[in-house]
Amino acid sequence: MNHERADSENKPVPPDSEAGDPPAAENPLIRRFQVSMPADEMAREIDRLAEETSHEIKMPGFRQGKVPVDVVKKVHQQALRDQVIQQAVSKLAFAHIERERMAIAGEPYVEKLDDRGSDGFQADIAVEILPEVELPDLDQLKVEIPAAAMKGEAFDENQQIERVLEANKRSLPVQGRPVAADDLVLLMVQSSEAASKRKWPRQETYFMMKAENPSEIAGLYDALLGKPVGESFSLQAAYPADARKKAWAGKKIEHQVEIKAVYELKKPDLDEEFLKSLGVKTAEEFKLKLKEEYRHHQEHHRDETVMDGIFEKLLAASHFPVPRSLQEQEVARRLSQNRQPLNFKDDDEKAKFKELIFAQAEKAVRLSLILERVREKYQVAVSDADLEKEYAHLAQHHQVAEKEIRKYYSEEKKAAELKDHLLQSRINEFLKEKIKVKEV
Repeated sequence: MNHERADSENKPVPPDSEAGDPPAAENPLIRRFQVSMPADEMAREIDRLAEETSHEIKMPGFRQGKVPVDVVKKVHQQALRDQVIQQAVSKLAFAHIERERMAIAGEPYVEKLDDRGSDGFQADIAVEILPEVELPDLDQLKVEIPAAAMKGEAFDENQQIERVLEANKRSLPVQGRPVAADDLVLLMVQSSEAASKRKWPRQETYFMMKAENPSEIAGLYDALLGKPVGESFSLQAAYPADARKKAWAGKKIEHQVEIKAVYELKKPDLDEEFLKSLGVKTAEEFKLKLKEEYRHHQEHHRDETVMDGIFEKLLAASHFPVPRSLQEQEVARRLSQNRQPLNFKDDDEKAKFKELIFAQAEKAVRLSLILERVREKYQVAVSDADLEKEYAHLAQHHQVAEKEIRKYYSEEKKAAELKDHLLQSRINEFLKEKIKVKEV
């Protein structure tokens, strides 16, 4: 017979986080209980595991699959016992969680394991649960948004055309002039360490000639400016300990640089060829499309501003502890999205960054729990009719056959992402209907 004892004691448990993370206060969402297994049941489990193992194990003097169970138990006694305890702890812990209908935020973990030998074992388990989220009366909430925040800039046709042309700049080879600002330069670079003579592989690389553009090679912008295509030169630099390229940190590096080609970025002409590449036939059609896209952009901006106001109001009106495990997961997710390495000038800057990202993660998790409670309480859902409508909308928007859209979303992961997107839209629309929004 298995034995469990619920324990109401609520001691703080340090989160599984890196040293230097924001200090953990007492966590009100930790729940503790005990699981145990008596000796007779452990003996049966060890016998069962030894029987399974005997068919797979290799042991000198026996053919594989023919090792006697008693021999397996004698030779691997402690390993069998450890494995039985490990499996039993997990099984018993999740059985307790399911029986008590705990809504958990993270994996349960063992705080203390007491292997009592002939008396079986007992384990102290801790798990973080999801908080009870009490929503405010949505009908009584009022959101005031400054009119200036709702109003975007007026449509400027020339400005919008210029933005499209800038976004479609083409790189064209430069002939008969040296490297200038805003050029794109193709280089062949060979770098070596002055002291050890270590060489890095010779490789081609592009560099955009902007003075503010950081480069791994110190002083590259000034060295290139005014030089012609085909010229080779040497560039030496002493790199600080916090250099962008770690392999060069604290070292004197020599760079052999050859200018292979130079390109200038030119805006296209608003001619028939360019208009055709955009999917329009005439300049008039292009300008009408620009105006329509701008209108959609402004509507999107207004909607985002309204939703930001609603979310801030919900956050201010809802009070509950946030699960640390979910907060840490959100921090890890945000850090994984950062493609650039994080370099801090000192520990104070690093501490401020951690404080900021933990605060942002806490807010994001809090809002997601509020929205999930809205969905649950008001039974907001995505119907088959909603999906059908979205398939038709996507087909029209992308100008493809609806069957192609359905084929794309036949993949389970993509279908789930679409449903999540639609569900979020449905929740947003529900909140805009329930909560009063006023421009001031």
